[in-house]
Amino acid sequence: MANYDYLDQNIVATTLIQAYNNDSFYNPTTNNHYGFAADGTLYLNGIQQLVGSPPTNPIYASWYLELANPSVCAVTQGPQPSRDFQAAFPAYGLILLSPVAMTIVEQSTPVPQADQLRMWMTFGLADQYMMSNNYAAFLPTPALAVQGFTPSGLSYADGIISIIYTPDAGNQAPAIIDGSPPAPGIPVSGDSSQSHMVVNIDFAQDLAYLDVAL
Repeated sequence: MANYDYLDQNIVATTLIQAYNNDSFYNPTTNNHYGFAADGTLYLNGIQQLVGSPPTNPIYASWYLELANPSVCAVTQGPQPSRDFQAAFPAYGLILLSPVAMTIVEQSTPVPQADQLRMWMTFGLADQYMMSNNYAAFLPTPALAVQGFTPSGLSYADGIISIIYTPDAGNQAPAIIDGSPPAPGIPVSGDSSQSHMVVNIDFAQDLAYLDVAL
């Protein structure tokens, strides 16, 4: 399958990836890192965790393993992100955010043309994906709440990419079916979100989570 054309898009935000000495993600031993490091292996308080008998094999993050085996991080909702180039997280890179995707580009090797930069990972925007535009789809009754968001900004620090979303035209107040009151925990009319939200894609913890609403 062809790689996503990440350059010829309406790029709304960019940020750089650069390894620093005080980043535990890149220097796990000297900075007592807790979690997965840029090399894709698990550390606890700066000590690489090993398994086996005798314990000689590292424990790898799903994002590291998926380059060679795309099915390793299969989940019940949404496809795997597109992958190319290397398994380890880039030490130098560029993150490009468009209204429909986020792409991490590897920049360790200089190239004369931008279209020669190697894509490391791409996330597509869709309901129930890691980079979702409608997190209300996970409610017990998703049809009752349509919360539309558009990616508008991002930041990166120590293995964590934070995507900032703004409400879009699809952000609607939930419906009440047949005039009946909603079940406990279900939003009611007027609960339509008018705030921004931030979603963290945390490579150190090998997960993504909704962090805050602004």
